[in-house]
Order: sequence, then structure tokens, then C-alpha cells
Amino acid sequence: MTVIHGFSRYLSPSNGENNHSSEVLLKSTSNRHVKHRSQALIEYDYIVVGGGTAGCPLAATLSSNYSVLLLEWGGLPHDHPDVLSQEKYVVNLYEANDRDSPAQRFTSEDGIPNLRGRILGGSSMINVGIYSRADGDFYARTGIKWDMGAVKKAYEWVEESIVFGTDNLTTWESSVRDALLESNIGPDNGFTLDHVVGVKVTGATFDEAGRRHGAVELVNKANPENL
Repeated sequence: MTVIHGFSRYLSPSNGENNHSSEVLLKSTSNRHVKHRSQALIEYDYIVVGGGTAGCPLAATLSSNYSVLLLEWGGLPHDHPDVLSQEKYVVNLYEANDRDSPAQRFTSEDGIPNLRGRILGGSSMINVGIYSRADGDFYARTGIKWDMGAVKKAYEWVEESIVFGTDNLTTWESSVRDALLESNIGPDNGFTLDHVVGVKVTGATFDEAGRRHGAVELVNKANPENL
């Protein structure tokens, strides 16, 4: 399959110093060129359709060994700056439309109205930003023999780039935690990214300044010569 060579760049604004990269570079490159109607066409090993929460890390991972084209029909985060703000994330949900909003309305198969991301980074750019690892029972019920060492590395690969955590809670957060514990919902697990029984403080894709770091930033981990 061949596609026309394309180039785009995403640079999200930075609020002070941060050890998380805020630049995403998307570039189509290949050594295999085909002449057709006076345009240079390029062939890719993989075409990932959908640059969302799964598509961005998948494309980045594949690019380590293969040429990849990542396709996303939604817009770029810098065209919708509210998606990067913790204070304004609800605005994107209220303003969802059928044309070009970063949030898209849809009805699930069981008839429940919902919203999903229509932007590079997918629903990770419009959700509340809570992060937690999966329940161990989830893996068991899939019937797949998982390499849990590889799963742990995959979690860490994501977490080192876009997940933030602290046990310094706001007054509201502390009140909710204390209310749960007083209701005999326990134990108190403190801060952990693991899925555990009881009450815990978990990670977020918003940093302490209230700036979102979505799946789009995982594209920074790609080999730019292959993506």
C-alpha cells in the first residue's frame, strides 16, 4: 500500500520546566519511492488507523523496527488548547458537536449516550485523567498467557512520560478518602498505581500545574525516521 508523503508537527505549550517532553513530531519517511502522476508516493510497513489512546503508543512502538503511517481524522491539541487544561476539560464535553470538536458524541451498543475523543491522542485528551493499572483478574479472564514482565515494562513505558502522582491531596480529595475509610471501605493503600482492593491515591495524566499529558506525547518515544 502506498500513501502520499506527509508531515505535521505538534508542539504543546509548556508551563515552566518539566521533565516530560511536550513536543510530538510526526513525519512520514521511507526509502521506497514510487512515481505516480508526478507525485512521490511512499510505502509503509504498517498503517495505524486512529491516533488515539491505543494508536499513538502502538505506532511509536512499531516505529522502532518498521516504517509506520499514523492516521487521525481529528484535530491537533494546539488547535483546541482547552484540552490541555485541567480547569477547562469540562468545556470540551459541553461543546461537543458533530463537526470538529475534540469530543464526539456517540451512543454505545447498549444505548447509553457517551463521548469519545476526536483529536490526536484520542479520549486521553478529553477524559478526567485518572490513571491506574489493570486488575490482575482482567488478564486471567482473557484466556491469554501474558508475559507479566513485559506488561510491567509497558506500564512503566507509559508512566515515565505522562503519569503524575502525589499523596499531597487537596481538601476535597482528602475528605473523600477519609469518608470512604470511615465507611469501613479499606484498607488504606496510600499512593499506588496498582489495582488493589480498598482505598488508594492513584496517578493522573494532569501534572501539578494542571496541564494534561495525553497519549499524544507517547509519539515522542517513536523513531522519527520511521514515523
